[in-house]
Amino acid sequence: MDVVDLTRALVRIPSVSGSEQGCIALLRETLQGAAVEGRNLFAVRGSGPDTLLLNSHTDTVPASPEWTIDPHGAEVRDGKVMGLGANDAKGPLAALVCAFVRAKVPATGRLVLAATCDEETGGEGLGTLLPSLPKVSASIIGEPTALEVCSCQRGLLRLRLIARGKRAHAARPWQGENAIEKAARDVMRLAQLPLPVHPLLGPATAQATVIKGGVRTNVVPPECTIEVDARTLPQLDNRALFEMVKGVAESEVDLVSERIAPVETAPDARIVQAALAAAGQAVPRAFGGVSDLFHVRAAPGIVLGPGRSEQSHAADEWIEVEALRKGVEVYVGAIERYFATGAA
Repeated sequence: MDVVDLTRALVRIPSVSGSEQGCIALLRETLQGAAVEGRNLFAVRGSGPDTLLLNSHTDTVPASPEWTIDPHGAEVRDGKVMGLGANDAKGPLAALVCAFVRAKVPATGRLVLAATCDEETGGEGLGTLLPSLPKVSASIIGEPTALEVCSCQRGLLRLRLIARGKRAHAARPWQGENAIEKAARDVMRLAQLPLPVHPLLGPATAQATVIKGGVRTNVVPPECTIEVDARTLPQLDNRALFEMVKGVAESEVDLVSERIAPVETAPDARIVQAALAAAGQAVPRAFGGVSDLFHVRAAPGIVLGPGRSEQSHAADEWIEVEALRKGVEVYVGAIERYFATGAA
């Protein structure tokens, strides 16, 4: 099984979130004995209690108007596989599939591969599939990290602040209460929150990203809403930051989503040490985005894969052929080292 051929075959199949069936069919044909549940596929090697999960996703974002090549052409140009999802994350997925087939699994181990849907949107992916899988002892989530071992990622919290005022004529503002002014004060309060800093992940954040309010130019606005994107840390999780914002805001604070929790795996965890050795890396780093690692945060896990984060969701997306081939070697090394350091 060649990782470049498999990557190109996956790229040729359109699989925007919600329409991943073609990729699942290809992987089922590639991995004899694989099982399909919903829009997810999984395969298992071994039956020991020490279960290592390999996971990546089959879905992509839609191609933007800025693309200048066929998003599904899967051309190889200048040592790169070109196409939608090549980097995020069909290349990492293909490398995981090849490693799943090649790696040695001892009698004490069990290797599980899960190719899941809806990572880009949330929905019926890894979180839905997990109850059908063996209990996970450790995990490797395949995302483009330039093959750097990432042991932590921030959480994602979405809030909506609703400032309520009182309508009045703009010529007589003392007869009303300006909801936009109330919202503006809360925007400044968000900017002044005393948010902590993680040594790898950097600072927690709470950003006002969308604001809507007003009726017309001569009316004091009775309502204004602020959408807030907040990135959380292991020491300040989603619920804690939600309560912090509630404690300072004049506006009503509604919780829109707290699904993606922050994750941190200890640097001395077996999977971290095994992957560091395989990648030739001294210390782990942080993953800059969010991934499905949060679904399996009850067990030690990492994010690791070929590709570059800046290519994710980019027009004319690509991944280097050399990175794909090295990715398979690093994955195989991490898997075999992980099992080798387990209980005899």
